Amino acid sequence: MQTKKINKVFLEALKEAYRGVISSDQNSTPKSTRILVAEKIKAAFELINYQIKGSENLPYESGSIFIYNHLLNHQYLTVDTNFQLTLDSHFISSKILYTYYGITGERVVRYPLPEETNHKAYYDALDYTKVYSKAFTAPQTSKEKIKAAHENFRIKTTENLNKQKGLVFSPEGNSYTTENSPGPFKKGIFRLAASLKKQPYIVPLIMSGFDKLPSEAIYKCEIMPAFKMSDYGINSPDHPEMENVIQTINNQYKVWVKALAKKDVNFKDEIEILKKRVNAKKNSENLVVFYGSSSIRLWKSLETDFPTLNVLNLGFGGAYIDSLIHYFETLFTFKAPKAIVLYLGGNDLNLGYSAEKIVEMIKGFITTIRCKFPNTLVFNISIKPSIERIEKMETIRKINGLMQDFSDQQKDLFQVDFYKKMMKDGQVKNEFLLRDGLHLNNEGYKVLKDILQASFSQASI
Repeated sequence: MQTKKINKVFLEALKEAYRGVISSDQNSTPKSTRILVAEKIKAAFELINYQIKGSENLPYESGSIFIYNHLLNHQYLTVDTNFQLTLDSHFISSKILYTYYGITGERVVRYPLPEETNHKAYYDALDYTKVYSKAFTAPQTSKEKIKAAHENFRIKTTENLNKQKGLVFSPEGNSYTTENSPGPFKKGIFRLAASLKKQPYIVPLIMSGFDKLPSEAIYKCEIMPAFKMSDYGINSPDHPEMENVIQTINNQYKVWVKALAKKDVNFKDEIEILKKRVNAKKNSENLVVFYGSSSIRLWKSLETDFPTLNVLNLGFGGAYIDSLIHYFETLFTFKAPKAIVLYLGGNDLNLGYSAEKIVEMIKGFITTIRCKFPNTLVFNISIKPSIERIEKMETIRKINGLMQDFSDQQKDLFQVDFYKKMMKDGQVKNEFLLRDGLHLNNEGYKVLKDILQASFSQASI
């Protein structure tokens, strides 16, 4: 799609979301209006390039505080007179909370200035919690009114967190460009988290590029590991170390934002880390190399799960088959390994490839392996079912079936049927998956370990 067209189409989709809220009839509830806008915003982002990384870090608890560095909107993306839909917060509500938890979450927005009629109409329809922002407060606003609003914020957010509704909040109280993000963090949300009897998880969301036009940047969001204030030794809102801890979190954000902004999309950073692992085992005998996408990368217990094997984890997140082929010669610089365990093809489903095309690519890669290591055993793990890819289940089944047929005809190629173990009565066993419905949890890896162990025994490894 041409540059100007991308921007125009995206803007029109945002305007449609805005109009859907403004024109909602009087019988519409805030909940139904929030769902409406979440669905429309979700559809809008499908028109452009974006990335979500780190979904495996999402906590199971929906009643968490999702903090983010708030970015300016590009002026072009104005949906009505002097009014813009904040892209980053809408992205979080629709693409993260609505997608992974089935809720839109509670948002905290500022009170509008008297002349901001569009702002008022939009957020009144959504009934989000409002606070006064120092930079956007009318001079005539009394201190009592501001104090009352802050108390209402405390009561309402506490109630919503207890009801597992989730809270989307920027600790800055202002918005910045990616280059100048984040601004200084204010204490309020951290004091609130520390004051609750059962402290909620705080989930850091790192945002980059949302201040640009979609033709100029990839909108990126990276989900970092969740924490509680008690992890920093903070168990009350008045703890003497509160300010120091907030500053520590703020400083960490600065590092994260800078890293995400410059992070490439071709895995170079991850490959450099993997090359160090390879060098450490350059002269090792009887290597069993695990190679593939996130299901390999996130297997933290790999060495302890196979204590009698000399294993090497070369997984990198989001890898496509082409990516694995591209970096094969770069990484596989050691002597012929005893076995290579593959997990690939799942991410390629997102590219719209047919089952036949993906199988053709997998076969081509296995041929590449055979040319370099003719005597190495190859174990191909079937693409697992997942809640995230439920609409692609038929394609997944077809790929796995075709690969099983191919494996039956090949010497030293073993198709590892993980798919069936992940299913029960035609449904995905979510007890084996993280909150994102895509990546395996510890129980899932235990099952995969047992299946692989059986395959290894069959092959006399």
